[in-house]
Amino acid sequence: MANEEKMKILVVGAHPSDPFPANAGTVIQHVNRGDEVILMTLTYGEEVHTEHYLGKSRDELRQTLRENAEKAAAVLGVNDYRFLDFGDTPLIATRENMLELGESIQDIQPDIIICSHYPFRETHYGFDHGEAARMLERAPSWRVHSGKEAHRPKAIWFSANEQSMSHPIYRPPDTYVDITDVIEQKIEACLHTWNPWACSLEKLKEIGPPLLRATAMEQGRVAGVEYAESYESPWLKNQTMKHLGT
Repeated sequence: MANEEKMKILVVGAHPSDPFPANAGTVIQHVNRGDEVILMTLTYGEEVHTEHYLGKSRDELRQTLRENAEKAAAVLGVNDYRFLDFGDTPLIATRENMLELGESIQDIQPDIIICSHYPFRETHYGFDHGEAARMLERAPSWRVHSGKEAHRPKAIWFSANEQSMSHPIYRPPDTYVDITDVIEQKIEACLHTWNPWACSLEKLKEIGPPLLRATAMEQGRVAGVEYAESYESPWLKNQTMKHLGT
């Protein structure tokens, strides 16, 4: 590992909690190998799964969602979480949003990008999640604008998570990251910010970990390991890895 070239990795989700159930294990593996990992959300996620925060002002809600996501990131060993403010439910790929996303990629200059979602290119399925992936695939970071240096990442990896796998028009995952040794760390991070049921923390601790383990176990079964996270590779070849690459 000492001889492997270190990478700068950008992980992008539609909402602040999205990178954790989809990619937390992969992120930990990259942090452990010495890569620089930056998280980015396209929205504050204030319009989805926030019923348990009723009564908070908009500013209080956004601050809470940010603090929770940053706590989760710290569990993964990541201290750089960037928030864009494109608005969610619906997330819309306006020209202004696309240019800002492209400029953000130019500012970071990542070697690879990991998207927490699948783009559903044929059907435009996936609501905010699918839209985020399609935006990322088309973000004009290669375009010289606002005096910023053009940048093309060497690879974009799209998550093939449980939502993707239930959709009928979908290419099966071809790449799996072995997260067996970090599954408990992933679960700990998720419990800080991921709450699709908008339930109490006590209830989340009861029902969340079994679902996270079951999802990772099913992907691990296909990959031949105990727990895994699945991806669509840029090269369309079947493989199981300890981390993603260029």
